[in-house]
Amino acid sequence: MPSTDLVKIKLAEFQQPLRCCNVTAVAYGFTALGYPTSVDDVFYVTRLPIATVLDDGMTLAETYDTCVKYIETAGLPLFAKVEHFDKSAMTFDAFVKEIESAVMNENDIHILNFNTKIAHGNQHLEGGHFSLLADYDSTTKELTVADTNPKRYTRFWKCDAKLMYDACVDKDSSSDRSRGMIIIKKLEI
Repeated sequence: MPSTDLVKIKLAEFQQPLRCCNVTAVAYGFTALGYPTSVDDVFYVTRLPIATVLDDGMTLAETYDTCVKYIETAGLPLFAKVEHFDKSAMTFDAFVKEIESAVMNENDIHILNFNTKIAHGNQHLEGGHFSLLADYDSTTKELTVADTNPKRYTRFWKCDAKLMYDACVDKDSSSDRSRGMIIIKKLEI
């Protein structure tokens, strides 16, 4: 049976503009939670300079800041938190526990920031990427990723949980910190 996250995510289709996987993942996450948002909406509402994304890319922290700014400016009943995987508490077991509960919770979405070379096991791919966690199979230890760039990676693809964890632990050379994830949750009203 598909997870609640996978069901919600399948209702929306996104294709990132060039080098905008971060902003696309934020818009995709809001949309999957029931707040239809386009990539243009994120740029407009946050007044994010396009050059910031296209020229340099964005780190996990910068993407998180953009996510929070959008939530606050748009007045959405959501909150976000960021998890850098260089924190000692974010072990592989903690990651698995988080994703097991995440995919069954209809009130949250997890945006993964990972190294594509590691996650795909392909040294010819580029460095960092952002996409949504869509499902997790505890039997096979595989997670399903809803990709922000389906033309390149396919809309949904599977990855061994340990590979994805290692890809999130990878250090982003732009920030000298590990990658990780952004968790967007609905506020309990």
